Amino acid sequence: MKKYIIIFIVCLMASSCEDFLEEVPRSEKTTVGTSLLDAQESVNGIYAFLRAPYNRTGFAKMGFSILEVSNGTLKPAVGTQDTDMEDAYVLNYNPSSASAATFWNTYYGGVEAANIAITSIPDIDDPDLTPAIADRLLGEAYFLRAYYYFQLVQMFGDIPLNLEPSSSLADGQLSKSSVQEVYESVIVPDLVFAENSGLPNTDSSGRVTVGAVKSLLAKVYLTMAGNPLNQTDKFAMARDKANEVITADWYQLFQTDGESTWFDKLSSPTFDNTGENIFMVQYDNQAVQSTITSYFTPIGGEAISPLSLHFGGMEPEQEFIDSYDPTDLRGQNQGFFFDELDGFTFNNSVYKYFYDDYRTGNGLSGKNVPLIRYADVLLTYAEAQNEVGQANVAAYAALNQIRERAGLTQVSNLSQDEFREEVWKQRVWEFPAEAGIIWFDIRRTGFVFDNNGGFNGFLGHTLPNGSSFSEDNLLFPIPQSEVVLNPNLAN
Repeated sequence: MKKYIIIFIVCLMASSCEDFLEEVPRSEKTTVGTSLLDAQESVNGIYAFLRAPYNRTGFAKMGFSILEVSNGTLKPAVGTQDTDMEDAYVLNYNPSSASAATFWNTYYGGVEAANIAITSIPDIDDPDLTPAIADRLLGEAYFLRAYYYFQLVQMFGDIPLNLEPSSSLADGQLSKSSVQEVYESVIVPDLVFAENSGLPNTDSSGRVTVGAVKSLLAKVYLTMAGNPLNQTDKFAMARDKANEVITADWYQLFQTDGESTWFDKLSSPTFDNTGENIFMVQYDNQAVQSTITSYFTPIGGEAISPLSLHFGGMEPEQEFIDSYDPTDLRGQNQGFFFDELDGFTFNNSVYKYFYDDYRTGNGLSGKNVPLIRYADVLLTYAEAQNEVGQANVAAYAALNQIRERAGLTQVSNLSQDEFREEVWKQRVWEFPAEAGIIWFDIRRTGFVFDNNGGFNGFLGHTLPNGSSFSEDNLLFPIPQSEVVLNPNLAN
């Protein structure tokens, strides 16, 4: 349970460490309370909304799959019985998709919970709630609100913007705000506040840290520099913020050693919230169990695990597997994927969340889900520096750290266009089945990896299944159930 200890407030917290995981989310108008503990519990509840897109529901449905199967890297496993994923796979972005609604409903629930904490904590009169502790709690709340809005605006475009707790039904009838307004009115200001709120630089508890704030801010700036805002001045800001994380030396890429490969470190709960894991969705195998490992347990691999249910979840497209250089460890068996273990073979499946203690134990998983990794920060820096002028020594160093760990040789003396494309390739090969990163990259760059080593413009690009991108695939439609409740969302 050590990864769930709340380091910076442990001496003051009266509740157990499981409360960080088990806290009931607060998504409706309520009073936070009058004590330090009330303030802590209010903030704890905001974290819970991170989980829903990564929880398996029904037979084998997982919300984030709609981002992963619509970018050319993964496909639905046979028999998963997830119509939302199957629709997204053929680029039918259905307004009735329960998976898209999962993102909308839970992330807006997180926004509401954050609004309540942000509004209420400053009014709590408790001598134990010192200004320093209050600022740290508010920093967490502001970061989480920014994260939820960042995901929502990338997926749905113009969305309702609300920075106050809902107090009446009329609050549910908000008009949409522009993408630019969402970034400039809440996402960036919230992260700037969190950055200066006294959070710890790093923390193995899984709570928000300065490292997480700076890393997310770098990603936000890089995204603002691309579509649809195209604020190219943000490239320098993305570079500088990512460089702050790199030069602080808070994180390191996992490396293979005598005990385990770096892939096994990525997949093992033992290494969650450490190394290159900057910010993750938190689980354990007791209080709040993770289902992502069972979701990806390969169909046809019953011999490797005592579990009775093997869902397969999403599987890699063969064309995507073939796109890896033969020497790239990520594309080899037990890299990011696997089709053989202990002499047993099965469908090519995702290895990123599969670990030995799970298959040999009781079938319960405590695997956290990565949202921000140090690899992302390195590639963000490399891309942003290249766009500001041209790749320098530090940009090549960041890029080559990713290549060398994957078993590839260093690159050098690339043109600006060649360097940009190389960074994009490494992002595609580094982040399959991971928090929708590849889909969001397509959205901001306007280009899609063609699985032959190059990139095509978004519109008209054809995926391995024969489906082609159109204007309707630039964003996911706002869920129809929400439009019915709020007609202001229709246009």
